[in-house]
Amino acid sequence: MPPEINIPRDRLEFHRNALALFPEPEDRTNGIAVLIGGKGKPDAERFCSCKGARGKTCSHILNLSRIAKGLADENGRLRLNEDFRSGHWFALAVILADGDKETPDSVQIQKGEDRTGTTVRVYSAKGKEMGMFYPRKPHIRRLLERCGNRPSTPVSPTNDRRDHRGVVLKRLARLTLSENERIMVMRGFRSRIQGLEESFWFFVTYHHFMEYGNNLRFRADMDTASARLMLRAEAESGPVFDIPVPQTQTRAVLEWFGRFLPGHPAPPLHPSSLRPVFRVRLTEERDLEILPFFELAGSGDDPPRYFAEDVIEKARFTDIVYLETLEAFIRVESLDREHRARWTERIRIKRERVPAFLDQFRKTLAAGPYVIDPSVEALRIFKTYETSAIHPRAISRDWCWLSVDYGFGNNTISLASILKAKKSKQRFIETPDGWVDVQSEVLEGLDSLLDLCGSETEEDGKKSLKLSRVDVFRLHAAHEDPPEITGGKDRREILQNMLALKTSRDLPVPVGLKSRLRAYQQNGVEWAWFLYENRLGGILCDDMGLGKTHQAMALMLCIEADEKNKAPFLVVCPTTVLSHWQRKIEMYAPDLKPALYHGPGRDFEQARENSRVILTSYGLIRRDIDHLQKVQFPLVIFDEIQHIKNTGTQAYGAALALKAGVKLGLTGTPIENSLADIKALMDMALPGYLGSDSAFKTRYITPLKSNLESPRQHEFRRLISPFTLRRLKASVLPELPEKIEDIRFCRLRGEQVRLYRDAVSSQGQSLLAALKEEGSKVPYIHIFALLNLLKQICDHPALLDESVENYQEYKSGKWELFKELLEEAVGSGQKVVVYSQFLGMIRIIEDHLKTREIGYVTLTGASRNRGDIISRFNEDPDCRVYVGSLKAGGTGVDLVAGSVVIHYDRWWNAAKEDQATDRVHRIGQKRGVQVFKLVTQGTMEEKIAAIIDKKRNLMDAVIREDDPGLLKTFSREELIDILSIPMVEGTDEDMEDIGEEE
Repeated sequence: MPPEINIPRDRLEFHRNALALFPEPEDRTNGIAVLIGGKGKPDAERFCSCKGARGKTCSHILNLSRIAKGLADENGRLRLNEDFRSGHWFALAVILADGDKETPDSVQIQKGEDRTGTTVRVYSAKGKEMGMFYPRKPHIRRLLERCGNRPSTPVSPTNDRRDHRGVVLKRLARLTLSENERIMVMRGFRSRIQGLEESFWFFVTYHHFMEYGNNLRFRADMDTASARLMLRAEAESGPVFDIPVPQTQTRAVLEWFGRFLPGHPAPPLHPSSLRPVFRVRLTEERDLEILPFFELAGSGDDPPRYFAEDVIEKARFTDIVYLETLEAFIRVESLDREHRARWTERIRIKRERVPAFLDQFRKTLAAGPYVIDPSVEALRIFKTYETSAIHPRAISRDWCWLSVDYGFGNNTISLASILKAKKSKQRFIETPDGWVDVQSEVLEGLDSLLDLCGSETEEDGKKSLKLSRVDVFRLHAAHEDPPEITGGKDRREILQNMLALKTSRDLPVPVGLKSRLRAYQQNGVEWAWFLYENRLGGILCDDMGLGKTHQAMALMLCIEADEKNKAPFLVVCPTTVLSHWQRKIEMYAPDLKPALYHGPGRDFEQARENSRVILTSYGLIRRDIDHLQKVQFPLVIFDEIQHIKNTGTQAYGAALALKAGVKLGLTGTPIENSLADIKALMDMALPGYLGSDSAFKTRYITPLKSNLESPRQHEFRRLISPFTLRRLKASVLPELPEKIEDIRFCRLRGEQVRLYRDAVSSQGQSLLAALKEEGSKVPYIHIFALLNLLKQICDHPALLDESVENYQEYKSGKWELFKELLEEAVGSGQKVVVYSQFLGMIRIIEDHLKTREIGYVTLTGASRNRGDIISRFNEDPDCRVYVGSLKAGGTGVDLVAGSVVIHYDRWWNAAKEDQATDRVHRIGQKRGVQVFKLVTQGTMEEKIAAIIDKKRNLMDAVIREDDPGLLKTFSREELIDILSIPMVEGTDEDMEDIGEEE
């Protein structure tokens, strides 16, 4: 209030833009003048309660008008009201009234006396003390009236108690309502400012504004006993009031001091804050406690200072706390909803459950409002070892006693202890530095060794385990980095050599082998010899055309040179490959004297009498397993082992039942195609090595389905690498000739035999008779027609039918051989070029490729877009097969994308065959080319192939393919031999074998 304005404070009241002037004490008239000002018109409305005001302007109104002019600003607003509402008194009213519904009519006022004089205590409607006031005697009546207490004596000479100050102030409030406020009141509502103006604290601060203006001294003191902030106002004469500040308003009052009363004493608001945290610490019993605490944040204290929750809560004022140690208030940070709901929890985790808890929630603890004590922070959950060492104690032919230790921090745990924990379903092993998680992914590879529990022995305080050689390789595969091998030199070198797949002695010389082994083939034989020496099975899965058969023959000769076995070797393969094996052994390893165990008249004892290798089929061992499983074979070779990958078939069960020192599988199909198939094949070669099907699926199949780059892939490769050997053509290409040619033999099947014999009998007899007549003319045209018919029978009997769509109703040995070669080539990622001179055969091949969903192109004489066809085969990775006829594709095309050539039927001109092959084997070819020529054994195809090979160097002339003129290059004797009825052996057996490998 401006000091130059002299107003009768004891007689004047105001509200908003309204003034009321009470009469002087000696004035006996009933004259309370009221003035309601407006913008620019401070005396817009005036009236007085005295009798003299009727019809004229009384002295009360004139006095009030003079006062109003002095209190009006240049805009006509009541300056008194403006000063009040912009000052610290009104701001204090806003703070204290926030959330307080007390009005002058609801409070309870008690007047009393103490040593300082008169006191007025104010209580809420519920009896809660709201403040203590120390009014001077001239002020006490006005305080009581303004705050709602009706006086016991009249205010005016009229003895009308309705005219005391509280009543007048309420009347002024009604007179100054805005139009909107009047409407709200009529509807039972009030505005926010109305609610404030009707509150008890509004009248209290208004009273002191009127009585003291800005002339009071304020202070705020913390009452630690009641944990409340006391607000005191003092005049020169003594205290004016003491108000206990509601806890919810404490911070606002402190900020009020900072804004309006910066020089007045009040507890400071500390610049730091208290952060609510959950403190994680270890007890003396090594239990884990998680308790709510408050951390003094931003203070720079090291170590940080923490305060227990009970210390904070007893002096907490909503979002601030009074700390006696700081003698200041400090802000309390808030928690998110999730952690706020758990704030009262006190968690104690028993020692044995601590590692599992930390393992599961350490990241959560690090990210949330948790403070981990250094004693807990130092504890580690070891998921991986830092060092590993194998110490061989003893090594015999069949067993290895090994001490295996793993380093975790400063501690060492033995493999025996880890396996024991795993076996007992114990997840953690405690160490001084923390816990080892024996179920971690890095140690999961040791699960395959759980059966070793109980086999340990102890020597020099070290535990040793008894491991088979298979177990040693399991153990080695479980380590991403090879463990260190320690101990004596001799035992150390033996173990190192075994893990490096080095034999204990030199490879015997394969005496009698008629072919020279290339370097990679020599390595393959040495690998297989290591397996044989250690009685371990395996799978040789070289790319097709790299000589798996030659390596197998060399291995058998090495075994023969080293041991004198009474029992023969056994080779099991698809029926279509039997002839191939027989011819290869007879050609390159004749000392092995191969014998076929096949057909209805088969006799095992007779077959083995003068033979070292028994050749049989998968279908045959299925039928004769009761007899064959009685023999202990030194070596069983399963060629095209992928044929028995289905573990539910009888053929697989029979192969598994065969007894052998070593079982060796051969396949050219990449083993990465199906992990389930690999499991089946490995179980055949090395039973039990990969564990149960369910465990294998969980550990390898499922993870690798979702992520091929999973660490499990590397672990699996380490696991099988000692027992699988695969070389790609690209990796050994420098050791390969530019082109590898292979004649693959097959046999007539079922109906083919009858058709072939009938054709030769019905047409060949007269031609033979004519040929045998010396001097007679050779009927070349008729011989060509017969030979062409016989070639179609050898290709597929369906070619004789008017519609080849029904080709699946017929059986063909060559067709079965072709499908196997095609499957192997496509399965190994190569592109295949197929030639046939018969359009019907091309249609059959096309239908098969469609059924198998293998991309292909066809080029025949009817094709018009030759360039597009060739481009697609060479450039489209999804186009895997080219099928062509001699006329259309034998010349003038570039097929360098292919690396396998299959001549489904032979041309009688070697030059023409070579010319067609050279469509693939030409400049630009980056891979070795494998050429297969399919020949039906025991037919004119075999005889013509032999004649062509003899005359290969003589056939330089370009002659039309399969032209009758070609026959002129054959002698009369050669033609007689070609047309002679072949002795097709085992035809009933061939009928019996139909479907045996399905």
